[in-house]
Amino acid sequence: MTLKKGLIGLIIALLAISGLWIGQSFYSASSHSTRIHWLSKVEDQVPKALHLPGQEIELLSPLHLQAKSVILMNAKNGHIIYEKNSDQALPTASMSKMMTEFLLLKAIHEHKITWDQKVKISHYAHAISNHPGFASVHLKKDQPYTISELYKAMVIQSANGAAIALAEAVAGSEKQFVEEMNGEAKALGLRESHFVDSTGLDNTDLGSYASTGSPNDTNKMSARDLAKLAQKLITNYPEILQITSQPKLVFDHRTYVNTDWMLPAINEQHLGYAGVDGLKTGYTSEAGHCFVGTVKQKGRRLISVVMGASSTVTRFSETKQLYQAAFRKLNQR
Repeated sequence: MTLKKGLIGLIIALLAISGLWIGQSFYSASSHSTRIHWLSKVEDQVPKALHLPGQEIELLSPLHLQAKSVILMNAKNGHIIYEKNSDQALPTASMSKMMTEFLLLKAIHEHKITWDQKVKISHYAHAISNHPGFASVHLKKDQPYTISELYKAMVIQSANGAAIALAEAVAGSEKQFVEEMNGEAKALGLRESHFVDSTGLDNTDLGSYASTGSPNDTNKMSARDLAKLAQKLITNYPEILQITSQPKLVFDHRTYVNTDWMLPAINEQHLGYAGVDGLKTGYTSEAGHCFVGTVKQKGRRLISVVMGASSTVTRFSETKQLYQAAFRKLNQR
């Protein structure tokens, strides 16, 4: 009898424990279900993409720009804000000097050359530097110049002879330097880029000095590649903006005005724009009027490319339209 009572008590206890466990499990499942439902409702109220300052900018509406190729990029993340024929490879003129600048600064940072290193001017650099109609600072054959002097002349005045002298200083010859330019373009993923010289002049302009490509060859890049190169240039070597933003260059006792009319300190024909601090102009009869620009306002940096514009004014005025439209949209958010 006592054993029977003990068994009954044990069964009752087990049933009680089972009931408690089942109840807790049911409560836990209900609670978990409730939490999932609550989190789901909260999640529905969170934006699918957070538009933080300097991160995402919506695509601009068509601006009906007349330039052959155009692109506008968010410098921070490479997001494209506006584009027109941006993957078409076109003659770059002096905008291709950005690759010359990139390789020069890379050599400086790798301690292969120094800013105060003296450079002897070759027959080639001297001839191009003193050719009528070419952007130049008129280098003297018997006068050595420092890397720093030639660099500033190339960046601010777009001096072709200075670019050639720098290419020779970095690689030994322009031909070898051009191989480095094309190798770097491949490494950077610039798929629509090909270089035949360090300056952006056409081979027909270089004549017997042309070392790469056919007699009618010229440097070509797409607007997208130019924007990518500009992004890499100012990200890896931001110190270049200290030079590109200078309104004037004094070289051999002569003063040269920066070719970038959009610099606020220049403001030629009222084309200045607040925050512009670079980057590179370009012109040949084949390329037309071109400009790679960069601007920074309220912590947001943009990079623009305008290729094949009809005039000096147009390349800047259409760049200004891009900046105005982009910052207007940002300020509306």
